[in-house]
Amino acid sequence: MVALVAAVSAMGATGWYSDYILVSINGGADGYYWIGSDPGFGTDFQGAYFGSLTTLEFGSDMRYWSDTQDRDGGAFYWSINWNPSANEVIWTQTYLGGNDYQGTTPSDVNVASGLGLGEHTVSVWAKSWGTGQGDSWLGTGSGQYAAMFTKTIPEPTTLVLVGLGVAGLLVYRRRR
Repeated sequence: MVALVAAVSAMGATGWYSDYILVSINGGADGYYWIGSDPGFGTDFQGAYFGSLTTLEFGSDMRYWSDTQDRDGGAFYWSINWNPSANEVIWTQTYLGGNDYQGTTPSDVNVASGLGLGEHTVSVWAKSWGTGQGDSWLGTGSGQYAAMFTKTIPEPTTLVLVGLGVAGLLVYRRRR
């Protein structure tokens, strides 16, 4: 029994704390949306509605730890409308001291790019990896964190479309 307890405690552990997806809507300032446990700052990503938008850019500010100080890097992942193929964004890792690490990326990944107009769901999760303790996941499978948004036509595009419509009507009237 003592040998079993000693073996389990020697294995160490990994974990997460103060984990944020940075969110920029239509080129605005970054908002901090937390995933995982509530750090007491920012907005809960799970269930958030980002509103009507043309661009939705993500970055990260993740904090994680390892008892054996073996974290080699990490990434956050995102998918749209529960698509099983994930998009990986590898972050820059910084050693914070002790057994703590930070992974950051600027908010320049436009997750709304190429999407059709209408309602969409975006899911996010994260992973750190290391040699001795392997992968440490934050939100995988059914535990992903999901938020919604509505993709709209950008205003300059709307004006161009209206202008083309008016020009077409004028040409049509002249030919009559």
